[in-house]
Amino acid sequence: MSQIPGRPKGIVPFTVLSAPQPQILGRPKGNSDARQRLITAALNLFSHSSYPTVSTREIAREAEVDAALIRYYFGSKAGLFEQMVRETLEPVLARLREISAAEPPNNVGELMQTYYRVMAPNPGLPRLIMRVLQEGDGTEPYRILLSVFEQILSLSRQWLQASLVDAGLLKEGVDPNLARLSFVSLMVFPLIAPPVLMRQFGIFSADAEGLQWLALHNVQVFTQGVLGVPRSPL
Repeated sequence: MSQIPGRPKGIVPFTVLSAPQPQILGRPKGNSDARQRLITAALNLFSHSSYPTVSTREIAREAEVDAALIRYYFGSKAGLFEQMVRETLEPVLARLREISAAEPPNNVGELMQTYYRVMAPNPGLPRLIMRVLQEGDGTEPYRILLSVFEQILSLSRQWLQASLVDAGLLKEGVDPNLARLSFVSLMVFPLIAPPVLMRQFGIFSADAEGLQWLALHNVQVFTQGVLGVPRSPL
C-alpha cells in the first residue's frame, strides 16, 4: 500500500477480528490445536485451489495432523469447508447483528470497517468466495456459501435500508438498490481484483493498515463524492 502522509483526525486504527473458537468435547489428547490448524490449512488450500482438487489428505498434511481428525471434528471435507466459512465470517455476522440493533444505525462506514477487519488476516477468502459462487449452484461448496451469505446479505440489506433510506440520507432521485450496489462494489472489488491491477493504482498490500485507509476513502467517496465544484472562468 502506498504511504499516505498524516492520519486523518478521528480515525482510530482498527484491530483485526477473528472468529471465536468453539469448545470441542472429547478432543484427542496431545494435540489441542488440531481443529484450528485444520481450519487454517483448509482456508489456505481452498483459497488457492478449487474445492474438488483439494483432498483431505492434503489438508491434513498442510495442518501437520492425522487425516482421521477431519472426520472426528467435521465429519467430512464438506463439513470442514462449511465450518471454515462459518467461523471465518462469524465476526461479520456478529457485528451486523449488533449494529442492526443499534439506534440510530447511521454509520455507513461500520459495515465496511468490519468487513475489512475480517478479511485482513484472510486475503484469499474473497477470491475463494467469488470463485465458488461463479462455479454454479449444483456444487456442495456453493450450497454452503449461499447458506452463509443469505444471512449476511439479509442483515446487510436491513442495515443499509435503515442507515441510508429510513434515515433520509439518500439524495432525492437516488435509487436505493443502486446505492446499495455502489456501496458493496466499493467495499468488495479491491479484495477480489487481480493484484497486478491494484498495483497500477499504487495499492501493494491488503494488510490491516492499508484496508483502514481504503475504508476511510470509500466512505468519503460514498458520502461526499470525489468531484469538486467546477471553477468559474475568470
